Amino acid sequence: MDKIMNSKDKTTPLATKKLYQLHPEMENILIVAMVLGKTEPNIFLSRNDTQHKGVMCFTLRDSPQHIVNCKYWGSREKVEELNEQIQLGDIVDVVCPKISMLTQNAMDSKQAQYQPVSSLPLTLVVNEGQGLIEKHSYHDLEKYTEIRLLSHQSHKPLYSVMNLADVRASFSDSKAQAFHTDFLVVVGLVCKPRDIHASKDGRARRCLEIVVFDQSLTSGMTFTIWHSDWINRAEAAWQPMKTVLHLIDVKVSFSSFYKGCILNFTSKSIIYENPVGTETQHLKTFASTLPKTPFDIVAQTSNAESMPKAEDIQTVMTIRQIYTRAEGHLRDTSEQFTAKLYAMVTHFDIDWPEHVLSKKCKACNRYIAVRKDICDNEQCQLSFSFGYSGEKYDYFFNINVQLSDHTGTLVEGRLTDAIAMRILSFNCEQYLKLNQEELQKLKWRFLLQHVEAKLLIKKSNMLRRKMLAVIVDMKPIELEQLSENIAVF
Repeated sequence: MDKIMNSKDKTTPLATKKLYQLHPEMENILIVAMVLGKTEPNIFLSRNDTQHKGVMCFTLRDSPQHIVNCKYWGSREKVEELNEQIQLGDIVDVVCPKISMLTQNAMDSKQAQYQPVSSLPLTLVVNEGQGLIEKHSYHDLEKYTEIRLLSHQSHKPLYSVMNLADVRASFSDSKAQAFHTDFLVVVGLVCKPRDIHASKDGRARRCLEIVVFDQSLTSGMTFTIWHSDWINRAEAAWQPMKTVLHLIDVKVSFSSFYKGCILNFTSKSIIYENPVGTETQHLKTFASTLPKTPFDIVAQTSNAESMPKAEDIQTVMTIRQIYTRAEGHLRDTSEQFTAKLYAMVTHFDIDWPEHVLSKKCKACNRYIAVRKDICDNEQCQLSFSFGYSGEKYDYFFNINVQLSDHTGTLVEGRLTDAIAMRILSFNCEQYLKLNQEELQKLKWRFLLQHVEAKLLIKKSNMLRRKMLAVIVDMKPIELEQLSENIAVF
């Protein structure tokens, strides 16, 4: 800071100002504020001196009412250093910024659409060598208790949000126009980040998928984050079924990949974690009444107790009708439905153990990838670390069964877990003891046989890319019974 001040007029002392007090004529200003958001550095080659330069934007807040954006321009090294040093939620000193008033045209410009909406008609610019941004000294942080509390106090009212169900209803197809809006949601699931290679330059970028829900849509909606700071924050601090988020100006759009409406964090978005307000408490109370793991993307076993009763499934459908209701023009708003299907078993690879058995964690029952021997859940790893010597997983049946009738082939059929044991008449341990000849006999006990299959059809959603047809019951039938129940459509 001394170097900056030596370059300034020493007759003008450094004055501490609040954001609402600023105007363009001010110089030698010090602003103490909290970092509400920041962009990732944009590095580019300077035209003047062929050196790499950089720019990044911080969103600052020093009172319950006001936020502004502050751009920092400097060398590549300084910008990258600043990005590492200053994290979300830090209190910083902004020294000697340039203050510019925003006209209405500037506030509505294309550039303004790529940064958070300022509550004041001004913007700050800090140039390396003429001003600086640095962490505020921890010695007098008690003087700024009000600022420290702002991370949980939204600058917008919590009641002025949209319901997830309302926006999903308006995005039934790809023709819907994307827009930005606000939500108050609970974190349902934090997935593992994925590395996705960009089509333009081939570089890998991390993407984090969050499932969020509210009282209007308990089935949840995908919220994608590409910003590394918020990805790290979500992994470290967001707790499923407990963390409430006030999402401000997140992008709502139709995704052909997810085949539905999703939310996206953009450079314009702001997030408040567990914001203070009665609405947050109501939402937390509501979340506490839901099942503990309703969004578990890896829970692929079919618990027989949670399945509909076979005797209650009486609606006869053809394969064409099933697909039409699940994916076609007859698609309704329900997440799942049941069907009784008369068909032939045309695919039943029971003689390939690697295609028949899957793994689930002994501690939490979550699905484990075939190449792993222990659950990714840290609590499970901890429970197995103290003198535990046995296997950390159990096998369960997870068999792909394809059924065909005169209208087509259902390729998404799954025969799993306890239901599979009942239909096959043995468990996984007994299955592993079968020799190749016994496996072949087992396969032809079902293959090309006519059956009455009772199905639970789970439609595709943000966690499951494809429709799933869970076999609740399956029994052989005679050709005469099949002919009596053939439907035309």
